[in-house]
Amino acid sequence: MIFLAQMPAAPQMPPLPEGPSLDRVRGPIEIPAYEPWQIILALGFIVLFIGLLIWLAVRSRRKATKTTPPYEAALAELQAAADFSTEDDERFAILSSQAIRRYLKDEFGLRSTARTSEEFLLSLKGNTQFDESFQTTLSEILDSLDQTKFSQQTISIELRIHTIDTLKDLINQAQVISQKEGTHQ
Repeated sequence: MIFLAQMPAAPQMPPLPEGPSLDRVRGPIEIPAYEPWQIILALGFIVLFIGLLIWLAVRSRRKATKTTPPYEAALAELQAAADFSTEDDERFAILSSQAIRRYLKDEFGLRSTARTSEEFLLSLKGNTQFDESFQTTLSEILDSLDQTKFSQQTISIELRIHTIDTLKDLINQAQVISQKEGTHQ
C-alpha cells in the first residue's frame, strides 16, 4: 500500500464548458401513431368492405327469393287475362294462350314458344304423358283462341268464362300428372 501512496496524483481535468441553458429546453416531441394519409386509407378500406358486405347481402336476398311455382303462376296469368282484358278479345286470347303454353313449358319442358298452335299440338302427339282427351281439349281451346287472335272473332262473356274454366281444368290435370310422375323441371 505504500506503493500507492508514492504515486503522483492524477492531473486535474479542465473545467467543463458551460452547457445549454434550461430556458431553451423543449419537452419531448409527440409523434402520432398514424399519419393522416394512413388514417384516410384505412377508412377507405373500411367503407369498401362494408359496401361489399351490403352488396353481398342484397345479392343473396335476391337469390333467396322463391320463384312462383309454374302451377300458381299459370293460374295467376289466367286470372290476369280474365281481369285485365275484359274489353279486348285479342289480348284475352293472347294472354290465355300464353298462360297454358308457359305452364306446359315450365312444368314439363315442352317447347312451345316460337311455334304455332298447330306445330305445338303436333309435337304433343308423341307425348305419352297426356291422354287423348287432354290433347283434344287443348287443341279445341287453342283453335278457339287462335280464331280470336287472327280473325278478330269476338268472345262472349260466357265463352270467356268457359275458356278460363277449361284452361284451369287442363292445368289442374297436368299438375296431377306432374305430381304423379315427378316431372317438374
